[in-house]
Amino acid sequence: MRVCLLTTQDLDADPFPPDDWPCDPRPFLPEADWHVETLVKKSSAEVVAQLVQEGNYDLFFNLCDGAADQDVPGVEVVETLERLGVPFTGATSQYYEPTREEMKEACRKEGIAAPAAVLARNENDVERAAQTLRFPLFVKHHNSYASVDLSRNSRVQSRAGLLQQAQKMISRYGAALIEEYIEGIECTVLVAENPEDPGRPVSYLPMQYRFPEGEEFKHEDLKWVDYDALSSFPVEDPLLADRLR
Repeated sequence: MRVCLLTTQDLDADPFPPDDWPCDPRPFLPEADWHVETLVKKSSAEVVAQLVQEGNYDLFFNLCDGAADQDVPGVEVVETLERLGVPFTGATSQYYEPTREEMKEACRKEGIAAPAAVLARNENDVERAAQTLRFPLFVKHHNSYASVDLSRNSRVQSRAGLLQQAQKMISRYGAALIEEYIEGIECTVLVAENPEDPGRPVSYLPMQYRFPEGEEFKHEDLKWVDYDALSSFPVEDPLLADRLR
C-alpha cells in the first residue's frame, strides 16, 4: 500500500525539536510504502490537490488538525481530499470541528450525562448562569479543544470570579461556555470506528489521570507546558471501567 502522510511536522528532522514529540504512524505499518508531506496552511490545499493529481497513493493519512483560528493546516486539507474523492483517514469535514453545543446534543441523544451549562455571549447570559447553575462553575472557551485559555482560575467559586473569567473569554472569543464543575477523578476513553459494525464502535482501555500536587483538572499549562508532571494509569474499578466503555 502506498500511503501519503500529511502532517505539519518534519518527522525526519535530525535532531527532532526537543520541545515537541513526533506523531509518526510509520513504525506501526512498516510494510506500507510511505511518503511524508509536511504542509503549511497557506499552500496546504494546493499541495494536497497536486499530490492527488499525481495519482501515486492508495491512501492519505491525515494528521493535520489545525483549528480555524490557528496558522496551521486544518479543515481545508480535509475539504480538498473530500472534493477530490480519495481515501483518507480522520474526521470528515462534517465532524472535523463540532461545536460544544453539538457535542452536548449528541450526548443527550445517547443518554450520556453532561454538565448543566449556559452559553454566554453577554453580561445577561453570565448573570443567568450565576442564577441557574450551581457553584463551583467552569468557564471555558465556547467552542475549542486543547484547553485554550483554560487555567486554574477558570474554576470559579463566586459570582465575582464568574464575571471576571467570563468577561475574559467573551472579550477574546465572543462567547464563553459556563458549566457546573464536577468534582472527582478525571478519566478518558479512546473510541474508534468499527468498520464491521458502525453502530457498535470499539472502545479501548479506560485511563485515569494522576495530577501533580495542587492540581485537580487539566488546564492549558498542565496539558502543553508542564505535562511531564501529569501521568495516567488504567482505571482500577472494573465497574467504573465498564460504565466508561
